[in-house]
Amino acid sequence: MKCVVEENDEKCRRCMGSGLPCVFVPRVNAASLPEHILSYVGNDSSFREDVLHRLKVIEEFLGLPNPGSSAVEPTDTARVGDGDEQTLPEVSELSTPFDAARILEKTSPSSVPSSIWERSTIEQLWSCFHDRMPGLHFMPNKEIFLPPSPPPLLLASILYCSSRRGPPDTVGLAPHYFTVLCIAISQLCIPGSQIGTPSNNAEEWAFQNVLGIVLAGLMMEANVGQTGIWISVAYRLILEYCPAYQDETTRDWRNLFSGVQIIDLEHAALHLSCPVIPLEPPLQSLKISHRDQLHRLSRMMHTGLTHFTGRGLPTIWSCFDQAPAAVANITTSNSFTAVDGAIIRDWARQLDDWLIEFTQRADGSDKDRQLVFRQYVLHRLVVLSIYHPARGCDLWSISMTPIEQHELLLSARSTLKLHIHDDSIWSNFDLVMITWAALIVVQGIQGGIGEADDLENIRFHLYSLKRMNEPKPSLYDKLISRLEGSLASISTTVSDGFRQTPYDNLGPGCELDQAGHIFDPASLQQMILPASSEQMGILQ
Repeated sequence: MKCVVEENDEKCRRCMGSGLPCVFVPRVNAASLPEHILSYVGNDSSFREDVLHRLKVIEEFLGLPNPGSSAVEPTDTARVGDGDEQTLPEVSELSTPFDAARILEKTSPSSVPSSIWERSTIEQLWSCFHDRMPGLHFMPNKEIFLPPSPPPLLLASILYCSSRRGPPDTVGLAPHYFTVLCIAISQLCIPGSQIGTPSNNAEEWAFQNVLGIVLAGLMMEANVGQTGIWISVAYRLILEYCPAYQDETTRDWRNLFSGVQIIDLEHAALHLSCPVIPLEPPLQSLKISHRDQLHRLSRMMHTGLTHFTGRGLPTIWSCFDQAPAAVANITTSNSFTAVDGAIIRDWARQLDDWLIEFTQRADGSDKDRQLVFRQYVLHRLVVLSIYHPARGCDLWSISMTPIEQHELLLSARSTLKLHIHDDSIWSNFDLVMITWAALIVVQGIQGGIGEADDLENIRFHLYSLKRMNEPKPSLYDKLISRLEGSLASISTTVSDGFRQTPYDNLGPGCELDQAGHIFDPASLQQMILPASSEQMGILQ
C-alpha cells in the first residue's frame, strides 16, 4: 500500500495520523517526483543521515572504499576533514600528516570513533613519536620516520605505535588505530585504491610504506599471525620499487631490507615457520657483505629454521597461546634424527663464532657489543628450544639428558638477566623470549636447582612487563598471566629460601661432560654484567 498525497498536503492522512514520515514512491514510469516531495526529502536531515549511514554500512560489508565521510554529529573539536585551515598548527612540519589522515579517515569503518581524527590528537602522536619509540639498530637515522609528506600507511603505523606506547589517555586509542593500520595494509592489495596507488615519487612512496610495515611488524610479530603476510607485502614492494643502482640520492634500501629480514626471522623463530625473505636478495643493489653482522646472523638462522619448518612441531609461541594443561600434554609423532642433531650443533658453532668475532672488534662500541651479546643470548635460547616444546616444555622430561637440562637452564638464566642489564629491550620477540626463559628458570626452582637470584630476576622481569602501558587485552597481559601462573606453583618453602645445587648433581650419579655441550660452555661468561643497584632497588 503506497502513500497517496493530496494536492495541497505534505503528508497523506494515514502517515499523518500515525506520526510517520511520509515518502511517496512513484511508479517506475512516472515522469518525475512531485516538487513538494523533493523539498521534503531535501529538508529532512535525519532521513538523509539515515540513508547515508545505511549506504556506508553496505559499502563496508562489500569491502568498497568509501569516497566520502558519512554524516557525523556536529562537534566543536577540529578534525582533519573539516577544511578549516585556521585550526592547523603553526609549525609547518606538523601540518603535513593531515593530508594522509584524511585518506585514512575515508577508508576507516564506522566502528572507528571520530575522536581519533581530531587534529590535536594526531599532532600530539606525530610529534611525540620519536620520544616514545626507540631507534632501530638497522635504521639508524630516526628522522626518516617523519618524512615531509607521509603516505597513509606510514602515518597509520606511526599513530598506532605512538598511541600504544603513550600515556593512558592515548593507549585507549591504539586499538582503533590498529584497525586503521590493518585496513591501510590491505588497501595495498586492492586495485585502484587511493592508498595502494603510488605517488609521483614511486620509490619514496614504496620506501615509506615498507618502513610502516616494519614498525607495525615489530609491535605485532608474536601474537598476530598475519605478520608473515605483511612481511610478504613489504618484500614485494622492495622488489618492485628498489632502484637497480643506488647513489647518495637514493634511500637506504639495504638497511631497510635487513630490517624486513630480521622481523621475518624473529617471526619464524617464534612460530617455527619458513622464512619468507630469501637468504640472498635477488637484486644486486640489496646485496650485503657476507662480513656484515646482521647478514651473518640472518644466514645461520635462516638455514636452521628452514630445516625444522613444515614438520608440525610445537612452537615457542604455542606454549603461550595454549592453556598450561594443554602444553603439558603436547606430544608429537615426529622423531628427531641424527641429521637434526647435526644441524643444531652446526647452528650453535656458527653462533659461538659469530659472538667471538663481533664482540672482539676493536672498532665496536660498548653499545654495539651489548647488542651483539643480546642477539647471541636470545638466538642461543631459540636453538636450544627446538626440542623443548615437543617434550611438553618440561625441563624434567625423561627424554632430556642432564647435559641438555644444564645447558638449557644456563641459557635461560642468561636470557632472563638481559632485562636487568639492558633497558632498551622493547620488541615483542625480545619480551617473549625473556618470558620463555623465566618459565624455564621456574621449572629449575621447582626441581631444587634454583640459584639465589632467580626469583629476583623473575620479579624484575614481571615488573618491567607490568609498567608498560598497553591497550587491553595485550600481549603483555598474556605473558604476565602465564608467568604468574607458573610462579604460583612454587611452594612457599622453596620460594622463600632454596639452596643452590651444583650443576654436577642434575642427575643421580651423573657428572657433566663439558664436551657434550652444544654450545661452548665459556661463551656466556665473557660478558656477564652486574645488575645496577638502581634497577635491583625496585625489587626491595
